[in-house]
Amino acid sequence: MSRVATFLRQLPLSPDEIATKSRLSTDRIRAFLDGEDPTLADLRALSRGLKVPLRSFASESASKSELGMLFRQTVSSRPDRGVEAAAGFVEAALKILPPRDAPPQWLSQFRFEQETYQEAERLANEFRQMLLPDQLDDPLTDLPRLIVDLGVILGRLETSRFEGASVVADGYPFVFVSPRFSGRMLFTLAHEVGHLITHHKNFNRSVTFDLAGQIGGLHRYRSQAEYFVNAFASVLLLPASGVGKVLQQVRRTLGITNPAIGDIEILYLSRFYGVSFEVAARRCEDLQLLPSGGAKSLADHLRDYFGGPEKRAEALRLPTREPVHIPRVSKNLLNVAAKKVEQGEVSIGWVTDRLNCSINDVYGSRISGEGRRGPHH
Repeated sequence: MSRVATFLRQLPLSPDEIATKSRLSTDRIRAFLDGEDPTLADLRALSRGLKVPLRSFASESASKSELGMLFRQTVSSRPDRGVEAAAGFVEAALKILPPRDAPPQWLSQFRFEQETYQEAERLANEFRQMLLPDQLDDPLTDLPRLIVDLGVILGRLETSRFEGASVVADGYPFVFVSPRFSGRMLFTLAHEVGHLITHHKNFNRSVTFDLAGQIGGLHRYRSQAEYFVNAFASVLLLPASGVGKVLQQVRRTLGITNPAIGDIEILYLSRFYGVSFEVAARRCEDLQLLPSGGAKSLADHLRDYFGGPEKRAEALRLPTREPVHIPRVSKNLLNVAAKKVEQGEVSIGWVTDRLNCSINDVYGSRISGEGRRGPHH
């Protein structure tokens, strides 16, 4: 079977869906699946439509690498196109970034004894204090920009069964987030930052991939490590004092006198802090504002009677969340790539293919103020 056929069969997409995304005919896609070799124009159409690097269709031997092997070993033997693309992204980044002996200094300042809720809470509060010392109760919907300013390189985890990933390689921290609705992406980002500061800093090369069931949610976590970073993300995004202030304000404004916290207050809370209802409800439960199991009961009630928390919020005409933008490639890396192109060290085609971005992405980074800053040391 050809490499292209193997690649397409691994996607969670039907031939019709692949055809729609690539703007090729369904018959053409079926021909590829049967082993027919595509033209270069076909490969470019597939690359653009599926948002994967052109080299994803290269021979298996060409895709082998030390980082690629590490990434594949981390997620077991089941193939995943997003994992392969993330490995290629990190490899390409390390080829153009200046050599570094250790991760950013701030990453080493966070220490913990045990993976307990109390330790996760302490770490999250310390990290927030470092990020926004004068805004300890404010939403962190600007978290992507803030961690890029700290030197973290962001990317999207496209066409993958995984929700997020965190990597430290040769002194550089990376975070990948799968495109989802904004509340989900924000929590995934905070979760992966938790991995960076707790589980990666003592390794030269370390990788973690997380499935949807490992991030947030109302279930019990199988792994203590995942429980720990979920607690970190929850406290980071929903500071205790801020939660109390928002709930008091909402109840006072709406004239709510029932002593029990209800779904409406939590919906307001989730919109204010930019997270999902489930995350906000779980945080209220952790703060003992809801009884044990109360978060799941409220979420189930909203699904049964309103079609879900988001539909309930829309029916109530609640304020919308602040958008959370996870770039395809963060500007700290794009800025370095643009310099390398200008100096003739790499071609623009190499950059757009390896980093899965557009020419506009690369040169746009040279215009913005954020783009003028490289990764922090």
